[in-house]
Formats: sequence, C-alpha cells, structure tokens
Amino acid sequence: MNITNQRNLNHSNNLSPHCDTHGAAFDLGFSSSTVRVSRVTGTLAGVPAPTYRKVGRKVIYDRIVLREWMDQFANQQNTTA
Repeated sequence: MNITNQRNLNHSNNLSPHCDTHGAAFDLGFSSSTVRVSRVTGTLAGVPAPTYRKVGRKVIYDRIVLREWMDQFANQQNTTA
C-alpha cells in the first residue's frame, strides 16, 4: 500500500473530532493547498471558508464545522440550472 492510500485510510478510520489541513482537505474533497489558500483568502468554493483553530503553529479543523460547511451545498441531480 502506498503512502497516499495509507493516509486516506487513516483519515477515513479516524474518529477524532479534529483534523489537520490534510484531513480537512480529504474530508471536503479539495487539495491540501486549496484548503491552505482558503485560510488566506477567506473563501473556498465561492463561499466563506470553514473556520479553524491555531494551536501554536498547528492548524486544527473541527470535523463538525467541516460537515456543517459542506451541508450548505444542496445535492444536485444534474447540471442544468
């Protein structure tokens, strides 16, 4: 198993209520760099980015906040307006 698959497996099995930037990116379906840039710009996917905490130099996301952020987007059946 390569390291990327191992990392994804660890994130999906992790029951911790918190995650780092890589875990948040995995949970939201974005790249880590996109999530990192969203902290600077304040937007992700055209809406305000999910909130995070700084503990020293470490960035922590609450998985509940990530889930609530994702819930603002409606499920789509197709791409027509």
